[in-house]
This record gives sequence, structure tokens and C-alpha cells, in this order.
Amino acid sequence: MRKMRLQLIVMMLLLCGATGMMAGFAGTTERNGEEAVPQTAEASAWKGTANGASEAGTIAESNLELLAALGQEHMDPSALLTVKIQGEMINSISKDQAKTAAEELARAIGLSGSTSNELQGNDVFQAEGDRSGVSVHLDWALTKQGHSYVRVMLVGEAAAQAREMMSLQQHVQERMEQAGIPNTWNASIQGYATKSGSVDGTMAQVEEAVARKLPLRSVEDYADVTTISRSYQAPSLGTFVKSGDTPIHMQIAVHEDSVKKSSRITIGFPVITIEY
Repeated sequence: MRKMRLQLIVMMLLLCGATGMMAGFAGTTERNGEEAVPQTAEASAWKGTANGASEAGTIAESNLELLAALGQEHMDPSALLTVKIQGEMINSISKDQAKTAAEELARAIGLSGSTSNELQGNDVFQAEGDRSGVSVHLDWALTKQGHSYVRVMLVGEAAAQAREMMSLQQHVQERMEQAGIPNTWNASIQGYATKSGSVDGTMAQVEEAVARKLPLRSVEDYADVTTISRSYQAPSLGTFVKSGDTPIHMQIAVHEDSVKKSSRITIGFPVITIEY
């Protein structure tokens, strides 16, 4: 089990290097020395129900709507919404089988063509494209032992494409499930504050707005000269990661951009998995 946990972390880093993403594999993060895989409060119950995927999709859509609303309230119109769906294939497969499966998944989510690369002795299959203005990127990493780790990332403007991204997220999750890849998701929105103010003041404004929409409790925080980051328990959001024994449902960060002379706001459900 420990070997598999370490292998998962290695593959997250491999996918990171393959795509140039600084934040890690599809939002799987390490908190207090443990990998924190997003999960839902009702995940165990959903696994045995026919409408589990529908219920999970409803929660995801509701959470993305909330993220988009917070972005509209506090960020400029160029704010970007990022959704990452990731999972691990249950069965071990060969390189040819992985290549075929990656190509089939790519076609199923509307991508044409794929590329193959070798990274540190492991095979990575990739495909990317545009769906109604939303950037879609697929990474499929295969270890030497035949284990597959899959990520699909969606990026679009929150103001104009949030609805399309909600539909795409549900479609991708359904297709991954059909391909035998149980999956989880995370989402972040990032943009510059519409009101000028200090990092502390901007954080207070965002926290107050969120508190009007749902109950939350700060459980972890970090601060330096230009950045504040806080993590919260907010059970009504459903999806969470574990930090030790503490569930984390949401993270907010505010960073002072010295070049733009403005505060950059990032909100993540359940955690932020992009650079802030």
C-alpha cells in the first residue's frame, strides 16, 4: 500500500513535468505529508447507487456555480476557472492498451489526435483541444507496472464559459467512469480584485461574501509579506480533502501583484491546485 502511495506521488510529478503545471497532478495535493485526494461526504453511499454519478454531478455543478458567482462579485471579467478531473484505472494494462484507451477517451470527450512521450521511463499520452472556447487537456500516464493515472483539465473564462464547463465536467466524469476510471475533481477560480485595497482587506471582503452564502470555519492559514492563504471547513460543499484528521472543503488565497499593483484572488474547492 505504501509503495502504491509513493508511486501515485511520482506519477503526479511526472504529469506535472509533462504539462508544465506547477501545482501538481490534477489537484491531488500533499498536506502534512499525506496525499490529499478529493472525496465526497457521501462517496461510499454513491458507489452502490444507480444515480450516484447524477448526484455527484449535481454537487459539482452547484459548486462551480458558486465559484463563478464569487468571481463575478470580486474579480475582473477576465477571471479564469480551472477544473481538474483525475482518477486511477483499476486494472493494469499494457502500453498498447493504454495508448488505445487514451485515444478512445480523447475522442469521447471531443479531442482529436494524441501524442506519446516517455518521461523518466514511463509513458505519457496526451491530447488537447478547444470545446466552445474551453481549453481541454488530457494526460494519461502509464507506469512500468501497468498502472494508469489520468487527468483531464478544463480552463475557461468564468464570466463567459462557466455553464459550458459545468456540462463538460459532467461529460468527462461520465466518460472516465465508462472507461473504468473512478474519478474525483477539484476547481479553482483566479482573477484580479475589482476593488483596490490591501491583501488583508481583500481577504476580509471575500471571506465576508462567502460567509453570506454558506457556513464556514477557518482551520488553517498561512501569511507572508504579500500573500494570505486560508483553508476552511464548509461541509455544505460536500467535496473535501483531509489535512491530518481535518476535512478541508475550501481554500482562499490573496496575493499582492507588485507588477500590476493589484491583489490577485484565488478560490479553490476543495483546495487550490494552481499557482497563486
